[in-house]
Amino acid sequence: MLLLAAAMLLSAPQSHAQGSRLDEIIKRDKLIVSTFSTAPPLCFTDEKGELVGFDIDIARLIAKGLLGDPNKIEFVTVTSEGRWPSVLSGRADFGIASTTVYPDRAIRVAFSYPYMDSGISVLVRKDAAVKSLAELNSDKFTLANLSNPQMADRAKRFMPNMKVMTFDTPSAMFLAVKTGQATAMQMDTPVVDWYVANNDDLTTVPELLGNVQNNAIFMKPGDHTLWLYISTVVQELRHGSRYDEYSEVFKKWFGRTPPPQRFYMNTAATK
Repeated sequence: MLLLAAAMLLSAPQSHAQGSRLDEIIKRDKLIVSTFSTAPPLCFTDEKGELVGFDIDIARLIAKGLLGDPNKIEFVTVTSEGRWPSVLSGRADFGIASTTVYPDRAIRVAFSYPYMDSGISVLVRKDAAVKSLAELNSDKFTLANLSNPQMADRAKRFMPNMKVMTFDTPSAMFLAVKTGQATAMQMDTPVVDWYVANNDDLTTVPELLGNVQNNAIFMKPGDHTLWLYISTVVQELRHGSRYDEYSEVFKKWFGRTPPPQRFYMNTAATK
């Protein structure tokens, strides 16, 4: 019993000393965030060579709340598969990269509460003259996919007869569609809407590929303190004290107001 008690006393300070990544961020006075540079309007490089987009602005709002300055942030650009190693290795504090929450992904990384709702849409060339998934589901057409299992599964479920080409980035998929190498591509609905709004030769198929989904920030599992902080900020942005800031960024990139805050009943006004 004495040996057990001694072991517990020795191990407790060591566990406490490990602390949270949040402590490291505050001491460093800078956030390090992994993201895409090829997925407009969420995270992409503009004509000036600067990273911009909705995801980028959300990350800056987190930096503003945590460190008092939205510019105290460093972005690490990654590919679709490179986003997980970027946080698991400790290279980045967290990632925000047009990332949909899936159960198999939650085994590898910890997801915050969702910072936006999305879906998966299909961008298609107008000269293909298709108006539905059923019309698009033909071996005479080619679908551009990212190299992840979720896109491969959706292609098999919704468009099993299409030929498939696989790419590492959304911009490479878009280029394939734009040049006629592929007929269509599947991607997050905000990304597809962005491309349609900026390209007269492209359109979108009306049906979503599955249900409405959640996009969330991801980080290395096991750090409850960091996860709780990020999730709390996300909740306040979407539904609480920082909704005005969230609404401004949402309108900036999507051209419309975000879903409203939760309904609050003023009981005094009903009496």
